[in-house]
Order: sequence, then C-alpha cells, then structure tokens
Amino acid sequence: MDNILAIATYGAQRVKHPQTQKMISAYKMGYSSAASAVLLGLYGDKARDVSSKQASYHYIQVDGDVVVRHGYILLKVSSELLRQAETITRRFHRAAVFLWRDNKWRELPTSRQPEYTEPLPRSGPDFNPSSLRLVDAASGEKDAAVEGISIEKSQRDPNEKAWFWIMGDTYPHRELLKRWGCRWSKKRRCWYYIGWALPSAIEQLVEECQILDTPEAPDSEVVSDDDPCTLEEAADILGMIVKPEADTVVEPPRLYALNTVVYARHDLETPDGKRIPTGTRGIVTRLYNRNARHGWSYAVQFDGIGEGWYFQRELTDLESIPGIRITRGAVVPPGAELPPTDADIKRALIETGQQPETLPTGVEAGHSDHTEATPADIDEAPKIAASIRVLKPQSQPADGAEPDAVQTAIQQVKAAPMTQTLSVQPSDGKKSLIPIPHQPVGELTGSISGNVWCYGYSVHEGIAIYINLGGPRMAVEAIRARLAKGEIVNCVPWDAPAVELTAGEGNTGRYTAFLQNIPEAKFTSLILLHEQVMQPNYGGKSTTFILHVSDEQATLQLKQHVTELVKVPVFDAWADYLYYAGQTAMLVRKTRSAGGLDVLAVDLDVDAWTRLLTGGLEQSIINLPANS
Repeated sequence: MDNILAIATYGAQRVKHPQTQKMISAYKMGYSSAASAVLLGLYGDKARDVSSKQASYHYIQVDGDVVVRHGYILLKVSSELLRQAETITRRFHRAAVFLWRDNKWRELPTSRQPEYTEPLPRSGPDFNPSSLRLVDAASGEKDAAVEGISIEKSQRDPNEKAWFWIMGDTYPHRELLKRWGCRWSKKRRCWYYIGWALPSAIEQLVEECQILDTPEAPDSEVVSDDDPCTLEEAADILGMIVKPEADTVVEPPRLYALNTVVYARHDLETPDGKRIPTGTRGIVTRLYNRNARHGWSYAVQFDGIGEGWYFQRELTDLESIPGIRITRGAVVPPGAELPPTDADIKRALIETGQQPETLPTGVEAGHSDHTEATPADIDEAPKIAASIRVLKPQSQPADGAEPDAVQTAIQQVKAAPMTQTLSVQPSDGKKSLIPIPHQPVGELTGSISGNVWCYGYSVHEGIAIYINLGGPRMAVEAIRARLAKGEIVNCVPWDAPAVELTAGEGNTGRYTAFLQNIPEAKFTSLILLHEQVMQPNYGGKSTTFILHVSDEQATLQLKQHVTELVKVPVFDAWADYLYYAGQTAMLVRKTRSAGGLDVLAVDLDVDAWTRLLTGGLEQSIINLPANS
C-alpha cells in the first residue's frame, strides 16, 4: 500500500553550487527540522545537499520529477520507506514531514513526540492530495494521467471560499464546465472553480464519470430504473440548456411610463442623424411592445431636438452631472469590423418591418415607480424639489421563514444598541495623511531571493489585496514584476509555512504601486494595492476593501462607499449604524492579514445595504434628520 508524505519547503530558489560555482535550482528547507534529511533519504542518489557553509537553510538539489503543492513536496512511499522516514524524524525535535492517513494529515514522530500527532492550525498542509499525480519515491517517476474526473479541494481559511481543482478527462465536458463558471488553469493544466461548494451539475458529472470508469464485475446484473429522470436532471447530466416554455417566461418590468421625464444615458443619435448629448432631457410619448432580443423601447420627445425611437438601455431617470459626456463604444481587435450601434440596429429593424408595435393610448405594460410629467413640466422639472421615497423595509422575516443575515443584523442591533459612539464628523475637505502600521512578517521570494522583506499583507479568497514590502531596489522591482504578471510570490515567515501572494492566476496588471526610493540607505519601500481597493465597482455586486487604521477612519470610508452604492440618501449620523450593522450582517469582515494593519472586505451589495437602511428606519434605530 502506498503512503503519501508531505515535506515542508520554502520553494525552489537559484543558488550557487559550492563546488562548481554554477547557479542551480534547489529546494530551500528548514535548518532545524527533519525535512531535508527525509528528502535526501527518500530520493537517495537523485538528491544532494548543495548548501554553503554560511547558509541559514538547507538547499537540496533533486534530479527528476518533483510535485510541490502549497509549500509541500508530495511523495508516494512504500511502508518500508515510511519506516525509514520515521527513523529519521525521531532524531529531530521537529519533523516538518506529514503523512496522509484516514483523510487527515498527521506529523511524523519526533524526539519530543514519539507518536503521530495532528498538526496545529496553519502549521501543516490543509488540502486533499488523493487525486493528484504524485512522484513515487522508489522509481522517481510521476503517476500516469488520472482516468475519469477527480476533484481536489483547497481552502486555507474556513471563512474564505474554496478552490476546487477539476482534473482528468475533462475535454469532452469543457462546455459544461464553462457554463457553470469554471476556468482553465494553464499552469496546472486543469479546470478550477472558486466558491463555497461545487455546482450540482459538476458534482453529478464527477459521479457519472466515476461510475463509468468503475470496472464491471463478472456476470454482474444490470439494475434498471424504470422511472425516468426529470427534465432538469437530464439537462444537468447532458450539459444542455433547456428552453423554458412560453408561459413560464417572466418578462422584466418596464421602467418608464407615459409622460415620464427621462435623460439620455450616453450620446445618442436621432433617426435623421442628429446628435443627442449625454443628459439631454426628454419625455416618453409612446410605449412599444417588448422585443425578445432588445427589450423595452419608447418614443421620446427630446427638448429642442425632436422625437425618436429609443431602447430602454439608452435612457435613464437620473439627471447627469454637468461637464460629463459619455460616448458608448466597443473594444475590438485591430482590423476587425466594428459591431453595429443601437442606431444601426433600430434602422435595420425599421427597414425589415420588425419594429415593435405601439401600445394603444392608455395601455401601459409592466410597472413604473417614476413620476409622470407633461410636456409643459419639462422646463419646470429641475425646479421641483426631489422628495425622499422610502422603500418597503424587510426587517422582519415572513411567517414561518428563517431570518437572513440582514434581518438578523437589524434585530441584534435593536436588541443590543451600540454602546460606543464614534462621533463621526463630516469631512472638512482637507487632506491629511495617516500613518499605516507595519511590522516585519517574513521574507518575500519568487524565482530568486533578494533580501526583500514583507511588512504586511492581506489575502481575500486567495487574492493578495495589500502587500507592503521593502529591500534592494532591483529585488523589489523583480517581486513587483512577478506580481504584475499574475505569478505567485511566497512570503516566508520565521515560524510558519510560506504564504502564497498573487493577483490570481492569469490576472495581470491588477496592482497600483506606491514606491519610495531611499538611495542613501540603498532601500526601496513599495506598497501594492489591488484594483478592487483603488477602483471600486458600484455597478454590480462586487467587493472592495478598507485599510483599517482606526474605527473612525474605517467608518468614514464605509459611509462613503455606501453613499456611492445605494440610490437613497445616506446621512453622516447613520455612519455608526452602518459600520456596526454591516459587520453583524457579514457585509464588512476582516481579511486574512499580517503586519499590524487590518484590511476589511466590504460587499458592495446594493440590495443588502438598502435593506439595512430601510430596516433601521422602520425599527427606529436610525432617524431622518430634522432638516431633511
């Protein structure tokens, strides 16, 4: 029976061979653990110690295949080689070698601990190696390709989403994997999915492939199930999309009614070729039936320009900010043909007789919450004071239903009011600098080691959000270049396994750099911030981050994010409530950070934050200011 061993390493590095003085690649191992001795013992003549006398680590050169996952060299060993590894680790105080047994990792015996022990959290491997192609220590060769489809789950923190690696014969099922959100990793040559759990269709695919790959026993009886599967189950198994029946299609609601004041969302064009600038006011004069491909459309009379036919996506009910012009375009490869504009599409529909029919006067399809106006009201619209429209709150669950995270947060805040007031005051517009705390947490290594030290980092769902580093300029630039290309950089602490820092495989150019060079000290300081910090996306359900220096500063930043996100007023007096309730509802939570600086992840979920505000108003936790 083969056993799987994991040997801790700090990754491969380029070092100078002590005898030939040539640069070679070797694996950096701990000096006080049994890792290097076990690696030399298991590989035999195929491994050699190339450490210099001044080195603080062991450097082991290995000939042949080596499989490394998350800072551990993985090997398949026989029972005899396992006993040999146990004999070696018993001579050391710390093994740093782990055995996979009964779906758990256990550290090998040491001079202090004569039996196998379970590693402490974050002090050992935390992934399942069963489905990996490993190297056999006796032959030095990697296993053959995996038959069928297998799954490997990787999750460093229970509070973060897991990475599911889908390996094996996946080519025939590539369209199904794409449809359910899986991506192809060029580096590992397999598919991966990021989430709390795999979609049911992928789990079903893995089960089906495992059943097909299982050899049938001789003279086995074929068991048949006469009951057919449902339409949804058949679609999941076959990887097909079933078109819903006509009577089950739910049409999206119409946003605008007759006589509604609307504005040009971006630069538009009239049927006769006149330009309509961004933000031009108009009034809806006719409604059209919905087009299955292009949605709802309207006839709009733009002030001073004329009437025309426009798609709903070309209009908005929000008045534009003066001085801003939006021109809609498309990004295409050089030499490629530009796609048709909305104006071209409308002209083609009119020429082919496919323009939707006009609804009779007085008949309105869909629903509209917008204020109606007459043509005479267009010039008066800016003079009318905008009233606050309070949305229907959902602070209480329906009868018999369990409260969700937002409802639970509102109830908890009401039951246990905030005891501490942050006394957040509006900004006076003056910029001020706040020092960022930092402390050394480990050495940063890529393909080379250049004495670059990490003074803080933050990781969210496997993506490095904030990295603070410093060292010689050329080495710092090398680390910066690796991160910009989407490659992995390891942060090696003194007393813990290495931490992988990356923008995500294949994600290039995701960081904004803040660089400070000190020539006199031959030292360069660099802070890298992910684009999700610098460029929050308020148009969809995304995530941004706050560098938490103090509660007051974090509360002000959170209030600013919520103000940009929701379509209702947000007052300064509500900032404390948003900060406290947002954490309770897990819309604001800490990331995996080190170096003295906490980084908070903020879910930009417009529905959840709007419900927090309307629920807080309904429960009288917050109130409208007297002058609103």
